[in-house]
Amino acid sequence: MKIENTETLERIEDLMIQKEMEARFQESLEDIKEGRVHSLEEFKQMNEKWWKERDMK
Repeated sequence: MKIENTETLERIEDLMIQKEMEARFQESLEDIKEGRVHSLEEFKQMNEKWWKERDMK
């Protein structure tokens, strides 16, 4: 099927983005429910550790 209307293509893109964001939202809720989360302090420490390891290579 060939779509030439720019507005139609933009609407399709918007719908695809919306579906992707909804899927990510559901995954995030599941992660929170299952306790697969980090505090901001843990995240900061993980990033600092990664940065130091990266610099050593």
